[in-house]
Amino acid sequence: MRQIEKNIVGAFIRGENARMDNTESKNGTLFLHGNPIAMLGDNDKLFISNAGWETRTTQSRLNAVLTLANKYTRVYTRNYEMRIDSGENDIVTMNSDWYLVTE
Repeated sequence: MRQIEKNIVGAFIRGENARMDNTESKNGTLFLHGNPIAMLGDNDKLFISNAGWETRTTQSRLNAVLTLANKYTRVYTRNYEMRIDSGENDIVTMNSDWYLVTE
């Protein structure tokens, strides 16, 4: 995990505001290049999105969120499509929608 992810994504998980380079945690939302990619909702519900950007950096930030939030779900790319795998044969191709992470 990159240092920026440890610092800023860690702050996001703790509910703190922080900013470093292209990543910002602000008021329960994690931003990458100004685009929201993760949100903490009511009752600590975690939502993720690629905000329409299927990049390795977006994938890395989302996986850092999932790791630091102790979730088993992972984001990966196959055949040029970003996907979410919750580990229960429930693989979803991502678009710019928000996805609730339960596992």
